[in-house]
Amino acid sequence: MKVYLSNIPNKEKPNPITIRKISNTIMNTLVDISMQEFAEELAVDGKTVVLAELKEPKLSKYTEIIGQELIMLDFDNKDENNLYTLEDLESDSLMQEYACFIYKTFSDKNSNLDKFRVVFRLDKVVTSNKEIEQIYQELFKLYPQADSSVGQTSRMFFGSNSGYEVIDWDNRLDTVALLQTANTEVSEVVETVSGDVIEESLPNYELLKKGKYDLVKEKLGNNFAGDFPDAIVAGNYFKSLDMQELLELPEGNPFMDIFHEEGSPSASVFLNKEYDTYLYKCFSNTSPFQGDIIRVVGKLLGIKSYTKIVEILINITSSTISWSSEIGEARLNALELQKALEKNTLILNFPELNTYLSRYRKEISILLDLIFDYTYIDKQTREVKYMNFLSIKSYTKLVKDNLGYNISEGKMWNILNVVTVTELIHKVETNKIPKDIFDDLIDKQKKDSEQIRTSNVYVPTIDIQNAQAIAKKMVQNRVTISGLGYELIYRLFGEEKAKRDFPQAYTPLEEKGLITMSKQNKNLPKSSIALEKAAVKILVTELETKGYVFESELISKLAKNRRMKVMDTKKRYEKIRADIYNKYDISRERLTKDLYRDLSVVEKYSPKVILFRRE
Repeated sequence: MKVYLSNIPNKEKPNPITIRKISNTIMNTLVDISMQEFAEELAVDGKTVVLAELKEPKLSKYTEIIGQELIMLDFDNKDENNLYTLEDLESDSLMQEYACFIYKTFSDKNSNLDKFRVVFRLDKVVTSNKEIEQIYQELFKLYPQADSSVGQTSRMFFGSNSGYEVIDWDNRLDTVALLQTANTEVSEVVETVSGDVIEESLPNYELLKKGKYDLVKEKLGNNFAGDFPDAIVAGNYFKSLDMQELLELPEGNPFMDIFHEEGSPSASVFLNKEYDTYLYKCFSNTSPFQGDIIRVVGKLLGIKSYTKIVEILINITSSTISWSSEIGEARLNALELQKALEKNTLILNFPELNTYLSRYRKEISILLDLIFDYTYIDKQTREVKYMNFLSIKSYTKLVKDNLGYNISEGKMWNILNVVTVTELIHKVETNKIPKDIFDDLIDKQKKDSEQIRTSNVYVPTIDIQNAQAIAKKMVQNRVTISGLGYELIYRLFGEEKAKRDFPQAYTPLEEKGLITMSKQNKNLPKSSIALEKAAVKILVTELETKGYVFESELISKLAKNRRMKVMDTKKRYEKIRADIYNKYDISRERLTKDLYRDLSVVEKYSPKVILFRRE
């Protein structure tokens, strides 16, 4: 019997790089082999097999077969409510009568459930793709527990090192009976499935545009599958694949561009050997384009997020992400947070954090995608890190583009402050910014006499428990989003966190002579200390006179004292009030009827915020 048998042995499930090597070479190794020899190569040496002999060296569902004599059923038992175990197989008369041998897969080693494949030899060489598919469909009806994605003539099956268990080398699967059953049912369903048949005949890139991800996934099988520690490794792997094959782009070079209509072909796919990346390039003067598979899929689907595009490629190639790396864990935590924001369920487990994030659920979810879209490779360690240094203007534009409606830079600034103070993201300290980023960006900005502050460099951390603890303290101290800034954080959390969250709050201003720091406290500007002194004086006077004061009244008197606008005074006061209330043991409550009576308020009742001393 003839099969394509890879000459690459494996001692574990092949990683993406090995899979690529196997898929690139397996079509060169057609062998004529006995059943016993095949079992040894497959289940002892861990080699990979394609069961059909193909008319052309292309691993595609639509490549016609010359012949196929073997069939495999894959029982991975992912559905615990629908299991088929080795014990079931031993008592299954059909298996004992028709199957040749079984072997446990690599995945079985770390599983509590049986994961194995059953190998059948057909009673003749089948020469039609359609008949092979019909045989599989009939077997899936008999064994609905089997993985239905394996029924493709071009499918690669990985071997194992666990050995094999012989049922009977001489068993043969009755193709005539299976095909007769299938053919009697075909005429009844032709009309209902004709639409699907037409769609399946479309190339993968057209199916993606139609949103038919499941059809693409079924067509690709596991031929491009991999298990990755994080999305960055996955993205780099996908870039190294021949997109002409994966997306089923027109064959040959050049071909008609898939993004615009043209009279003569102007598009090509080529391998950039320096970066091991396949690139699509359209040479048209009217619609020029160049990009890797991430950009191509993004352009096809109108998606700008790298992360979202990789998630789609993970899905359609039947790949998985284990999130085992440090950056993978951070991304997994971000996905959990985004899911909670999307479903508005953050309030269930993290109510205080929800207080500050709920207003900006959509914007924060997009912001997290943007931060994870940018990576940096450490030139010394070669370690991949998430690192983003976009300007507030760029963030605002990108979030707006993804939202589909306008968002102001002021609102974007508030959002960045919230996720920074709750430590969902961190600003990288200047002395820890990679030298090439510092030289190319920060140093140039420092030398610009018209630029006061330099760009912040962000890294995601996404520790939701820690963010909840910070938010809880903020809620207890009545912190508002508009009040977030160096002064408030310094007064509430201390110098270390204030300098980490707002490293450029005052130093650049002080260096350029735009602000004077207080001699009393070098960490705060002179104006802040003066505002605090004036506020405390008014507050103490009112409390000694009446025993209470409305916060709005305090702000109004403070504005008059400092000769400032009331709104400006309110914004600045919000940055210092928590510190004042804690220092002087002040209660801040919204006035109720009971409080109105207990405090002997003389003004007309109104549910405004009132300040008084705690007893």
